[in-house]
Amino acid sequence: MLLFAACFVFTLGGCGGDTPPEVVESAERLSTIQELQDKVQAQQQQLLMKDAQLKRQADEIRELRARPTQIPLDDLIHVEKVGIDSLSGGYDDDRDGRPDGIRVYLRLYNQFNGKMRATGKAEVRLLDLSQPAERQVVGQITLDKDELNKCWYGALLSSEHYTISVPWKDASNPPLTQPITVLVSFSDLLSGRTFDAQRVVKVVPE
Repeated sequence: MLLFAACFVFTLGGCGGDTPPEVVESAERLSTIQELQDKVQAQQQQLLMKDAQLKRQADEIRELRARPTQIPLDDLIHVEKVGIDSLSGGYDDDRDGRPDGIRVYLRLYNQFNGKMRATGKAEVRLLDLSQPAERQVVGQITLDKDELNKCWYGALLSSEHYTISVPWKDASNPPLTQPITVLVSFSDLLSGRTFDAQRVVKVVPE
């Protein structure tokens, strides 16, 4: 198309003659139209390629899900139990002398009783059992797999754990002295199982 426009201009203008402005403008319009058509065609090709790629990926996922599992779960390293470390207790991030909540150190253990990291979500509840049932929950947090992953701390083998800070439900009226019961529920993505742990911690260390 561009070659045709160029030849068209040359033919009308003649050798050594000036090409009329309307002819030049027409040729430029033809060139712009052709460029836009080329861009549209390229975008359509990219969309077709992307659709084909997504279809291939979807087919691969369906195929993998349809395959029978060859390795039993018990032969894989997996979560067998969870625990709350004894160092868990009140924290005071703003240094005002009043605890802001409870910092929970959660550990996961495999079938060999070794500490491990796993993909899953966790729910932590803080209970003040000295209160009536409807007021016992003084703190609660739920972490999805991405949020929980950010809580992982594994600098040393002896310190492999998740550090979860649970603020008070009512910061204006926090429980300052009585012990708090911590309940943790961890849902393991690999096995689909849920593991629970419980521990009584102190708001203010003695």
